[in-house]
Formats: sequence, C-alpha cells, structure tokens
Amino acid sequence: MRGNTVLALDEVLESSAIEVRDNAGIKAVYAKQAIRQDSVIFYLKGNISIRPSKYTIQLGTDQHLNPPVTRRPKDDVDYSWQYLNHCCAPNGYINMRERTFRALRDIAPGEEVTFNYLTTESEMAAPFNCVCGSANCFVFIQGRNFLTREQADRLALILGEENAVSSLIPTVRKMSGGLKNSRTRIKVRDKSQPHENKSSALILTVNDN
Repeated sequence: MRGNTVLALDEVLESSAIEVRDNAGIKAVYAKQAIRQDSVIFYLKGNISIRPSKYTIQLGTDQHLNPPVTRRPKDDVDYSWQYLNHCCAPNGYINMRERTFRALRDIAPGEEVTFNYLTTESEMAAPFNCVCGSANCFVFIQGRNFLTREQADRLALILGEENAVSSLIPTVRKMSGGLKNSRTRIKVRDKSQPHENKSSALILTVNDN
C-alpha cells in the first residue's frame, strides 16, 4: 500500500496536470501540461454501489464507482473520472490493482484525456455507436460481454497486462455477440447533469483519504 506521504504528493501532481472543461454543456477532461506515458494522472475516489448507471465506472462484479452524493463546490477535478469520454484509441487507462488512472502514452498539453469504456464495463447501462474514426474502432459500445474473441484479444494487446480488462479476457473469449453496425454521431456521457445514485446498498469509500 502506498504511504500517506506518497499519496499526498501524487494528489498535488495530479490536480495540476488536468482540468475539467465545459464544452456546450458537455464536460470533459483535458491535460493542462505534458503528461508522460504511464504517469498516474489521478486516483479513483468515490462511493461503490452494486448497481451501474450511465455515469458509473465498473471496478468489479457488482462494484460500480459513483461520485459522492454530497459534493463540494469546484470539486470536479477530485472526481474527474466521471467526465472521461470514450475513445477506441485512448490515451489513458484504469489500473484496477492500484485504483489509478494512468497515461497510456504521452499526452500533450490541451489534449483531451480519454479511455476505452470496454476495459471496465461488462454491460453498458447506455450503449452507443462510436464514430471516433480509429482504425481499430469497436463501432457499437455495449460492454466487454459482447466482444468477439478477436476484439477481446485486440483490446488486451493494445492496453497491456495492467489494464482493467486483462484479468477478464479468459471469460470474454468464451463469449461472442452480434454487433450492431448502424452509425450515428458519437455519444458521450452527459456529465454536466446531476448524478443520480440509484442504489443505497453496499456503500463503501474508495481512496478518499
């Protein structure tokens, strides 16, 4: 476990490295400065509930990260994970073992910080068609349970051993699903709206010290 001194230092560094911008009512995370590959951008903080929503991040079976019900003014950076948009060729990833969000590659100042939702979500509460334009676009984002074996292998290869999905690949490889190929405009989480915590059961605190 990391010592308190290291945690305090990391939090100072992470808060200065990113910012949350509001673009026409849609919030997103951007780099304020150059971020080197594999740097810890922030720690995952919040409450865990047993039910997913459009705004949660899945950390495990029946474990979905929510922001606190009671928020402080101007605390968007403290819970910036809820404003991360999806990209099939992301520049960040979630390290489940550490409960951290890290840079997958070097990130330039002013660049939006993203991650691939398929690396965390087994079944999306709100599936959507992705038109990110990546050569490896997964097209219909509905969750890792619907990946073909080839898609699961490709996702694990891109993200490496410490990413969120790698430990689940053996299960994913046994599954296949028909993917819908209709293309619409990319859908992002409307994170500017107040979060609705739909479950009051199994509330725990994650990295909130």
